[in-house]
Amino acid sequence: MQPFSMLLGLGALLGLLLTVWQAPKKEASRYLDAGLWTLFGALVGSRALAVMVNFSYYQSHPGEIAQVWLGGLSGIGALAGGLITILILAVWWDMPAGKLADALLPLAGSIAITAWLGCWIDRCGYGMVSGSWWALPGRDEWGVLTNRVPVQLIGAVFTLAIIWLLDWVGKHISVHGLISAIGLFGLSSVIFCLSYLRYDPTPVWKGLRLEAWGAVLFLIISLIWLAIVILRWKPREKEKILDE
Repeated sequence: MQPFSMLLGLGALLGLLLTVWQAPKKEASRYLDAGLWTLFGALVGSRALAVMVNFSYYQSHPGEIAQVWLGGLSGIGALAGGLITILILAVWWDMPAGKLADALLPLAGSIAITAWLGCWIDRCGYGMVSGSWWALPGRDEWGVLTNRVPVQLIGAVFTLAIIWLLDWVGKHISVHGLISAIGLFGLSSVIFCLSYLRYDPTPVWKGLRLEAWGAVLFLIISLIWLAIVILRWKPREKEKILDE
């Protein structure tokens, strides 16, 4: 098994454990099911976008489309697939989507962190060549070793900081959807900012990499989401948080 797959698997396991641990005891099994379904949706979305971007190859090799273990996943696709799954589950279970998204934020964070670390080991998502003192040795997809901007490590550290901070703040806030909206904004911001430091090949449109455009889309979605949450925020809830 590839190191990337192993780390991603560990991230999924850790994220599920955190989700169940933080869930109310009576709802732990439901949140576990939600986490598993969300992981499946993220996998499908991740693979689907990767196939779309490299359609010319998969058109000639259709048998490889379902063989995800061969590589070819998209972080933006995973984020989209996970969010769509959460919305479907929320409607299916007649449950506030914001509440479910808040509960699954540790899972999203754990997956994102291990994905960045997996890319560091597996030579994907690498940074541009740099002679700076803080640059670290890194290989590209052809195995060439040189000092590069440690994009993957920066992504993992910033994602960890965002998730840890939101986990701490979330214990003092009971407004459904607020934490997950801010979390989506934070994760998307990391992807967008680091896209300017990446050097791995990818399609570019209007001067932006593919993942940067995806991050812009999710930044817009997170701001709309945040605006909806704030508009629905009851005055008593605001007073309660201000008192705390």
